[in-house]
Amino acid sequence: MSTKTTIRPPDTRAVRRRVSLTDRIALRIGMTLIIWSRRTHHVRPSVDHATRLRLDRERAAREATWLLQSAAMHLWR
Repeated sequence: MSTKTTIRPPDTRAVRRRVSLTDRIALRIGMTLIIWSRRTHHVRPSVDHATRLRLDRERAAREATWLLQSAAMHLWR
C-alpha cells in the first residue's frame, strides 16, 4: 500500500511560497477590525427613562418565569 509519504523521498521539503501582498494587507485589515471591535467602551450609552422601565419589566418577567419553571421542576421531581 503506497501513500504520498512513501513515494516522496524523506529529505524533500515542500517549497515555501511567499505570501502575496494582497493577502498580507487583507490579514492586517482583518486583525485591525477584530481588535477594534473588541475594544472596551468606557462611556456607557445613555438610556432614557421609558427604556429603563421597559428593560426592568422585561427582566422581572424573565425572573418570574425562571422562578415558576424552577418551582415546577422541583415539584415534578
